Amino acid sequence: MPYSKKKKILFDLAHNEMLNFSEAEYSEFLSLLDTLNQDLVKNESSDITKKVLREIDVLVIGNPINDFFSTKEIVNIINFVKHGGSLLLISEYGGDALQKTNINDISGKYFNIFFEKNILKERDPSDNNSSNIIKITSFSDHEITTQLREVVIGGSCSLLIKGNATILLSLNDNGWAEKYNSSINDWDREVKKTTYTVSACTIFGKGKVVALGDIDIFSKDPNFGINKLENRKFITNLFNWLIKPNEESDTIDWALEKISSLEDEILKNNKKINNLIETITFLEKRISKLEENK
Repeated sequence: MPYSKKKKILFDLAHNEMLNFSEAEYSEFLSLLDTLNQDLVKNESSDITKKVLREIDVLVIGNPINDFFSTKEIVNIINFVKHGGSLLLISEYGGDALQKTNINDISGKYFNIFFEKNILKERDPSDNNSSNIIKITSFSDHEITTQLREVVIGGSCSLLIKGNATILLSLNDNGWAEKYNSSINDWDREVKKTTYTVSACTIFGKGKVVALGDIDIFSKDPNFGINKLENRKFITNLFNWLIKPNEESDTIDWALEKISSLEDEILKNNKKINNLIETITFLEKRISKLEENK
């Protein structure tokens, strides 16, 4: 979907991110990006500053490893999204715990989307063995999932949604998760949930956020990479949505939701204050009675 003005997409590589479109493994992904006709830039050595994000429309953080984002960088990223930027956050199986990073300090704290420290699995129908290659065949009603019939993911963690994010991809009913146990350096099967989310999106201020628990979908891997079934279409839809300007109505809805949340928080705090006042009043009366009885 072409737009009159080219958007600038920044891929951060300064935190050892795996998703580097210059590497051979992601050459097909680069070809896809070329068809979108947007400006592609890389940040290879700098912290994520206001200057780095200036004139950027989409920021991609593609599975950082053994590196952490500073508090100042996180504030810059949040302000970037709040003022109209789009953000794509990608992790991998095991989440922050196994990848040794802290993107949950971005996605969880501010967008209420948490990358969980697990790996998703389902039964391989051909031999009934467990497999971390999962096939997704049911989709929510969203621009990113338009006309999708089947997407294949390999080695994904799940997402924990605590806000009003829209679920884009979720595991079928026959799947489960295994949680990474660092004490034994192995995986323990989790108590089964009703659903496991693989990808989700949300509006934040004037900007947009997409979270995805798998990096391999962008690769050339023949089993679960960009050319497998409709993976390419999913990625194309995803970037088209990110580079599309946010609807004013969506921003207004976000602001109203925030106001409502603040009102609820104020009511809760008022109740706590009233309870505290009642407790103090009760104690004052008790003290007065004790003094009278002396």
